Amino acid sequence: MPVETLEDHLRRATRNFTARMPEEAAFTLGRDLARELERAHGETPPRFPPIEPDQIAMSEGRPKVLGSAPATDAREALFELGVLLQQLVTAATPHVSWRLDGPPSAPLSSLTRRAVLSSLTAANPDARFASATAACEALEAEVGPKAEDAPTWAFFRGTADRIGAVPHPTEAQSLSPRWSVDVGNVVASPILTARLVLVPTADGRLVALDRTSGRLLLTMRVTTACESSPAMVDGQLWLGSDDGEVMGVDIASGAEPLRVKLGKLVRSSPLPLGERVLVGVMDTKESGAVVAVDRKKGTVIWRRKRGAVFSSPASDGKRVFVGGDDGELQALEPETGKIAWTHDVGGRVRATPALSGGLAIVGDFNGRLAAVRMEDGTRAWTREFGQPIYSSACVFGDLVVAGWHDGVVRGVHAATGEAVFEAETRGPVVASPVAAGSRTVVGSTDGDLYLFDATGRVLTQARLAEGGTQGSAALDSQGVVVGSTRGVHAFGFDR
Repeated sequence: MPVETLEDHLRRATRNFTARMPEEAAFTLGRDLARELERAHGETPPRFPPIEPDQIAMSEGRPKVLGSAPATDAREALFELGVLLQQLVTAATPHVSWRLDGPPSAPLSSLTRRAVLSSLTAANPDARFASATAACEALEAEVGPKAEDAPTWAFFRGTADRIGAVPHPTEAQSLSPRWSVDVGNVVASPILTARLVLVPTADGRLVALDRTSGRLLLTMRVTTACESSPAMVDGQLWLGSDDGEVMGVDIASGAEPLRVKLGKLVRSSPLPLGERVLVGVMDTKESGAVVAVDRKKGTVIWRRKRGAVFSSPASDGKRVFVGGDDGELQALEPETGKIAWTHDVGGRVRATPALSGGLAIVGDFNGRLAAVRMEDGTRAWTREFGQPIYSSACVFGDLVVAGWHDGVVRGVHAATGEAVFEAETRGPVVASPVAAGSRTVVGSTDGDLYLFDATGRVLTQARLAEGGTQGSAALDSQGVVVGSTRGVHAFGFDR
């Protein structure tokens, strides 16, 4: 009886290559072929068999790769594997242009599957998987049932209350570098999931990185420039742009973003609340608004005019709180945009309020850190430091930590504003601190990332980039991820 080949198997599965193979079946086959390549490349001497369906036998439903080829580079065989997978999931006939420019983007169900296929078929060999083992691991992760890759750090400052803090079972004594990826200047704060890092670059590209290795999975041009930190809800990433738009990007499909033109500049970080997204807008140097957008239809639900708004909205689940260049902190009703109260902080408020213990805590350009009662807008306490505050406050336990333009990170008591510590860096601190347990992490424009304990003692000082950082870190139980003028950097917590 003639031996069945992979070509025989595929002709039946795809009606002579005229129909697409189901993704799960195609990626399972790709995984099995990668395993065969891993085995062959690991032999002594290594074998480099070609991926030719008519030369691959099928045994008990799985491919067996035999023979060898003159090539001695694993990446060439992986490219052939990628071309085959591309053909199977798209039913497109392979073309010589794929080797020169890479194949067209395949309409797959997830970003990670698109990234795996892209890494197999990259025109530049250096952009492909370095080995069959690496390809096999990536394909293995895409096969079979998978838990939802829900965000572990979904918003700027982590949660809707914008406190910038998460519980942590251990007290980190240091930060250990995991990886750094040069993607250009990153001002925005990343979104984290168990498998992904998602962040826009300052020049308007959205990049997705593998959480474990830092491998670049996706680069997608979304706008001309971006400093707005994204927010993620239901698989959709929302971010503002320097073109004055708020955009919703479907991470799984990578389809053209939903775009809503709101003003001249959107650097505020969007806040998803139910079926709407709230964000601050600058129309002119002195005017702007807070806007609510229907996140499915892309229509404006309400618009509350005021001074230019760079501050990001925060919510306690009842009201929305946001600062502005008019020096005011406002409490709004999320359904209508109606003003519940207005509090005159004094200087421009570009920091995002942190909501904790019934207080909205925020700094202004006059160097004033103020705590305002969320119920009625009255002042609970004020601390004056005489230096501008761009940094949004981090609140954990009974401590509030923020950065100042004089390069000092300060901690005060959350209930009273009484000073607890001052810790100096070598440059203005524009970034916002984040906390894991009682440990605080913040970057400085001096180019270093600092880890403080609750007394302000520096536990770690790690170099990021000569150009410094304005970006606020994101963190979860796996560690810390932060942008700089150079790119994106990941650190783990060490006890």
